[in-house]
Order: sequence, then C-alpha cells, then structure tokens
Amino acid sequence: MKTIVLCGKQSDTALSQVLLKVLRRHGRVQYFNGTHLKNIPGIAQEVFCIYDCEKLPVIDTPNTILVFKNSFIPSTEKSELPYGIPAVFSSRCEKAVEQLLGEPVIPVVCGTSSKDTLSVASLSDGSACVSLLRSLCTLTDEILEPKDITVVLQKEIGTYSLLAACAVCLLCGIESENGYSF
Repeated sequence: MKTIVLCGKQSDTALSQVLLKVLRRHGRVQYFNGTHLKNIPGIAQEVFCIYDCEKLPVIDTPNTILVFKNSFIPSTEKSELPYGIPAVFSSRCEKAVEQLLGEPVIPVVCGTSSKDTLSVASLSDGSACVSLLRSLCTLTDEILEPKDITVVLQKEIGTYSLLAACAVCLLCGIESENGYSF
C-alpha cells in the first residue's frame, strides 16, 4: 500500500479530486478526509490510501508521500518526519517550506522555474507536457532520470494540481512511458 498525506484546508479539494481520479486507474483507493472514509474500487491490483488533513500528522508508515496543498497553514509544533520521506509542494508555497525547514525530507518542488523538480514545459487545450528536471527516487527505490511526460487533460486543471499529481504518480512508480491521463 502507498500512502499519500495531503496537508491543507479541507475545503481545498482540487488536488484530492485529481488524485482520486488518477490513482483509481492504477488500483483501489481508500480516501479519508477527517470525517468520511471511502473505498473506491480500482482497475489494477495496487492499493493507495489518501489521508486528507489540515495539519501535518505524525507519520510512521512506510511508502508515504507528503503533499502540501497551497492552502496549508504551518503549525507551531515541531514535526517529526521520517528520514527521506518525499515532500511535494509548490515553489510558491512558502508555508510548506517554513514547516519543512530542518526536516530530513526529499523536497519535490513543483513550479514553472528551471530550479523546480517538476515544471510545465507546455500547456494547451486537452494536453500538457510536464518536465522532470532532476533525478527522482521512487518509493520502490527506482531512480527516474530527467524526462518529459505527456499528459492528456480530460478537463481543465490547475498548474499545481497537474504537477503534484504527476509527482505522486512518478513517486508511486506508475509508469510514465505512455504518459498520463488526468
């Protein structure tokens, strides 16, 4: 099982909706938003657990990806994150950077700069090209080299949701050779 922890306001559902749609194509998804737990059947054998919370929880599970929504508000409490956990966040989300300062995470920064880990190379009606700009280690310890990923867009999606969903797919080891469909 692969766990995705989404941190940000409960009312901010843009990213969770994209992830639910994408991940169910690759397996069963269990989604918990703090009050409701749902099980969404998938097509493949993989199992994903999405935990949607406002504050950074104590994380003590293997195969976990931490994803910050742009609506994240940092806590004054010191967080204790596992060594080497991937943390996906927008290059514009200074609050996530503030929360992660000094933590032993692997930052996966999403934005429009060549300094980011993932960036949008092109975006048009119905498709996008996302660039992985530096090597990335998946949850299964596979090293992904820089490359471009084609994404078919079935509806309009925000830039950060697009990049974060691609980051989650790559980190989960979902094959990108034929691109993704969001």
